Amino acid sequence: MRKNYIKKLYFILVLICTIISNAQCLMDAEFSKSNPKRELRGVFLASVYSLNWPTNRLATPAVQQAELIAILDNLKTNGYNTVFLQVRSECDALYNSSIEPWGYYLTGTQGLAPNPLWDPLSFAITEAHKRGLDLHAWLNPYRAKTTSTYTTSANHITVTQPSWWFTSSADTQKILNPGLPAVKNYIISIVQDIATRYDVDGIHFDDYFYPNGGMTTNQDAQTYIDNNPKNIATIADWRRDNVNQMIAGTYDAIQTINANLNKNIVFGVSPAGIWKSGTPTGISGNSAYSALYCDAIAWLNAGKVDYLAPQLYWVIGGTQDYLKLSQWWNDQVKTNGKQLYISQAYYRMADASNWAGTEIQNQLIQNRAPSMDASFGQIAYNYVTIKNNSKTINDILNNAQYKYKSFAPPIVGKDIICPNVPENIRFVNTTLTWNTPAAASDGDLPIKYVVYAFNNAAEAITNKDDGTKIIDIVVGNELVVSQSLIDTKYFVVTSLDKNNNEAGNFNAVLGNPNFDLIANKSYLVYPNPFFNQFEVEFQNAFSNNVKISLYDLNGKQVLEQDYVITNSKIAIAPMNITNGIYYVKISFENGTTESFKIIKQED
Repeated sequence: MRKNYIKKLYFILVLICTIISNAQCLMDAEFSKSNPKRELRGVFLASVYSLNWPTNRLATPAVQQAELIAILDNLKTNGYNTVFLQVRSECDALYNSSIEPWGYYLTGTQGLAPNPLWDPLSFAITEAHKRGLDLHAWLNPYRAKTTSTYTTSANHITVTQPSWWFTSSADTQKILNPGLPAVKNYIISIVQDIATRYDVDGIHFDDYFYPNGGMTTNQDAQTYIDNNPKNIATIADWRRDNVNQMIAGTYDAIQTINANLNKNIVFGVSPAGIWKSGTPTGISGNSAYSALYCDAIAWLNAGKVDYLAPQLYWVIGGTQDYLKLSQWWNDQVKTNGKQLYISQAYYRMADASNWAGTEIQNQLIQNRAPSMDASFGQIAYNYVTIKNNSKTINDILNNAQYKYKSFAPPIVGKDIICPNVPENIRFVNTTLTWNTPAAASDGDLPIKYVVYAFNNAAEAITNKDDGTKIIDIVVGNELVVSQSLIDTKYFVVTSLDKNNNEAGNFNAVLGNPNFDLIANKSYLVYPNPFFNQFEVEFQNAFSNNVKISLYDLNGKQVLEQDYVITNSKIAIAPMNITNGIYYVKISFENGTTESFKIIKQED
């Protein structure tokens, strides 16, 4: 009878206060880092050696497309929101390039176009964005060829520019010579081409700089003599400067494209996990600084990356301790106002290391620790362990750390103009729907929408940054909602733009106005409105001590204080607050919360 009565009433938009006409960017701290709503959950999708996709370089385009769609569906199902697709593994292309040949791992013959012709990067971007996934183009900047077992295309850079590369001392890989200005400009031109022609969300470099095996034969000794206009004293410092110049030039080129084409492409690198052996104290291992001539701290200091994703492919504990290294990287990134997304070694669950799935889980818990205040997510290497659910990693995370959805955080300072809020939010039967708002002042429309479900209208203010309240992140303008949620929850829909800036009105919720009248309450509040003091009487208190937080209509906290429940009551006398509507959140010791609205008026 009650449900039928409620259905007849349908659902109305309950205005808690005057609706805000301008979009408000939601940039508050996370409600809880244990369930963040802003967290990059990425996966490296490797094409080299046919590792992840396409797994069959001789398959038809239709088969390769179907395989990619299955991968993207699987990633979305398992809570990931960002794909790092390797589109340039050895100076060839998984996209239609006029600069470099078609990739060997796409068609089985370097330089051979797919038949029928298609553009894998364009296809991947479209399909990822359909699913609300961000897509970053992952490039190896210097690596030119990993193996000699296939024929190099006649238009490959190692053929057309034979003086631009050398062979690694430790293996047969061909490496573009970072000491040549022409090589730097060539790499930047590749990035410019992708960033200009494709709707990628980011450009990503991995850790291939100078050869991992070192430069034991000084293959670039003559280059050092011929190309040292700064008169850098040592060849080691000169090599690091070469890489620094390439990174800076890439960053600057992307900023120019962003400004000229109204794009928001971010740029980041995943360097080897140990900057210098011995840093931090107790850490030992291969030094990126002296072996790869890769100085990620210099890039941070120069402001030439948006984020870093160091490859911390070790366990917690030992001489490559994940805990020590992650905290050290966090602190370096924080000092420079950038963001950290740690690269994690999922592959070690399936190789001889035989990691348990709980090792990855514990590392993810570390990434969310309060001290990791510049860490905003992580990237899994690589997809095959997710595909195979190695060590039940998907089940482990889906039942805990990835139980609730998240969206990648906005890059601070990249785009400060927020989208407009969704319009005309309403229910049509059991479908929650809304209208696309007008474009923001920078011309941006929402890219995605975040749908929240709260227990009551007050909680929409007190818990607006609570990731557990997100029920879905959608690309379209509607979401089918279960009847049980409709009967008992209050809904807010917010907009996300291309930088994942969020805008929404948490002061206006959509819900069933009769639910508050019939829902069981664990407290009584009186008087309401109040003059100087109000009391909360608990019918079923969950603890003897509670924390009271008071918020104004804009979500600003104006009071936070601990209270001891005496005779089932507490008395609250907020000081120095003006007349108006406030929201109160009661936090119990067991982690549960209650929220309600209170009105302050003149005595």
